[in-house]
Amino acid sequence: MSQFLKSKALVGLLAFSCLFPQPQTASAQGPDSPNGPTGTSGTNATPAPQGLPFLTMPPAVNSQALSAPPLSFVDVNSGRFGKLEIDLTDGQFLNGSTDKLHLTAKDMDLTQGELKSLDLELKGAHLNDFIVDKLTLSTQGALNFDTGLLFNQKMLQFRSPAEAQVTALISQDSLNKFLKAPTTLNRLSVTAGQKAAILANLLGAGAGNLGLTMETADISLLNSNRVNISATGKLGLAQLAVPLSAQVESRLFLQDGWVQVGDTKLMTAGQEISPQLSQMLVAKINNLSNLGQKSDDIHFSFTNLKVVPGKQLMVTGTAQVNRLRFGRQS
Repeated sequence: MSQFLKSKALVGLLAFSCLFPQPQTASAQGPDSPNGPTGTSGTNATPAPQGLPFLTMPPAVNSQALSAPPLSFVDVNSGRFGKLEIDLTDGQFLNGSTDKLHLTAKDMDLTQGELKSLDLELKGAHLNDFIVDKLTLSTQGALNFDTGLLFNQKMLQFRSPAEAQVTALISQDSLNKFLKAPTTLNRLSVTAGQKAAILANLLGAGAGNLGLTMETADISLLNSNRVNISATGKLGLAQLAVPLSAQVESRLFLQDGWVQVGDTKLMTAGQEISPQLSQMLVAKINNLSNLGQKSDDIHFSFTNLKVVPGKQLMVTGTAQVNRLRFGRQS
């Protein structure tokens, strides 16, 4: 009887083991087991779900799949652009600055150094103390430029001068800011150390070297391209200098493609005084306006001048552009 009970218990234990198999240990796993030599060993290993294949990738394949090749989105040195536009605010350049700049280049090939056309618009362009409220420049014909200078020196150097249509607008307010600048007043003055024969003639041959110090100036744009400049200063030498308050009446005109002043009268208390002194002031004013002609970068040749009384003057014409600078020299 006891032998029969032992046999029955053994059969039941075997049946229980078949219904609820126990996890295998590492020593019991074969080479084809999911947790075999390539799986995770140990008694705490989690068995793979029954009926689903358990896949593993070789280490070399995993490493290669995760590495990405280097990407270069923009290769500027060999770039080609059907249309390139640049909007710039508060730009600082070699000898000036601009409040706003908009540049449009069409069919630009940096590899060949070629350009079909270039349109440039500047607002609030500052050259030293001189302000151009708006300047537009539009080139004509295909252009060739030096790519190396563009990248290395930030300079668009044309192999032959670019012909361009130009319009410049200068407000009366900007002209007054220029005249009131200390550097402008200093250039309009004549220092006592200079040989001022013209000034000496005003007070007699024994007056010696005299000085003309300009303290302030104000300009008004009038009809028929005329301007009126109110100026105050001192004429004389040191303590002997006397106050000078005068009105300079002139006319604006174009000469050799540039704006000049002429037909000038120097008035004080309604009376014209010293044509010689008037001519001296005219020469100095024209010398100020000729600053733009001294640049080798752009040569302007204006053909039309229009003055709107109390507001602005506008000049239109052409220009030969040798280069455009977009950075400061180190």
